[in-house]
Amino acid sequence: MTKVVFRGSLIRIGILRASKLLLASSLLAPLAFAQESANTVNTIPSSAPSTVNLDMASSQAATGAVAASVEVADPAAEQDGRAPTNAEPEIVDPTVLSSEALVSPGAVSVAVAGNEVEQWLAKLAKAVAELEYSGLVTFEHAGMLETLQVVHAVRDGEQVERVRYLSGEPRELISHGSGSNCEYGVSPSARATLWNAVGQQQVQRAYQFILRGEERIADRDAVVIEARPRDRYRLGLVVSLDRETGLPLKTMLVSTQGRVLERYQFVQLDLTPVEDSALEAVSSNARRVDNRTSCESSQSRWQVRWLPEGFKVVSVKPLSDGDMMVFSDGLGVFTVFVQRLGPELKEFKGRAIRGATVAYMDRMEVNGVAYTITVVGEIPDATARRVASSIAEKG
Repeated sequence: MTKVVFRGSLIRIGILRASKLLLASSLLAPLAFAQESANTVNTIPSSAPSTVNLDMASSQAATGAVAASVEVADPAAEQDGRAPTNAEPEIVDPTVLSSEALVSPGAVSVAVAGNEVEQWLAKLAKAVAELEYSGLVTFEHAGMLETLQVVHAVRDGEQVERVRYLSGEPRELISHGSGSNCEYGVSPSARATLWNAVGQQQVQRAYQFILRGEERIADRDAVVIEARPRDRYRLGLVVSLDRETGLPLKTMLVSTQGRVLERYQFVQLDLTPVEDSALEAVSSNARRVDNRTSCESSQSRWQVRWLPEGFKVVSVKPLSDGDMMVFSDGLGVFTVFVQRLGPELKEFKGRAIRGATVAYMDRMEVNGVAYTITVVGEIPDATARRVASSIAEKG
């Protein structure tokens, strides 16, 4: 029996972009979810209880202090695709019985020409890049509700953000830059580069964009846009944009069954210019992220033989004991870790789910050397399993 604990700095990867349409920048909220840095994986002797412990919730992982426990998947469950019996429940909105019910009752779903949606996404991009704002945000995931203070400003042409958690463990993050680095921040503007890396046309081949209607968020009128997946290999996204400014006021990640897995929503918004003092850290242990430099990418000895259509490599990073590869289709994103496995870990397979984030672990052997494969991201569980099973050495 094996217990595996993932701990360490996280690799922020949520982002979306539409050639400067940071749809993702705010689409999947600040806390979308981060991938754990695999070069700090700790292993426990096989005599330990059969549990997979993951510090992977974006809001929790920022401090590396909170973990989610899920039983290692049994062979039968693996075969028929059932989730572990004690996996954390998804957030289910009682009103969400299908993708048609993701907005307020008065909203009307209307499929519109792509250029109309693009106009709103362009407005979103402009808002994220140029607006200064502050406010209170609620983040709902895995049965938890957290409250955050978000401050966003522009200094010398660069975005600066401070995010402070007002509930749970004290956490604070300050980020500089627009997210071109390998590590991404946790605010609406943190999702501003992957869409550009993948390309808007590619994103539209994977998702159908629909103008869903209107609703009211934080005492402001909002326009609701849905990014509906064209296949079952990715999650859906619903974003409510401020009608006046284009700023994302609410974002939801939605399962293939129409369940709301994560919800990020402003409850108070102030659009007045931000003072420099408001960007200063409140706590002495605030985490800082610098996104002003480009993300280095290298070649990996591993290949992924199957990917959902539209997903492509956006970053490859060598680790001390393996490789890390980041993939995105412009909206969805996941990370693959391939690492040498210690001799004390013979059998090793498991799965954990928290909110919209799934982590799937498998094992393979190459030339007598054991490796662990970990797929972590905001993708359906079945997608993570299939990606993991397709990993092979190049050549």
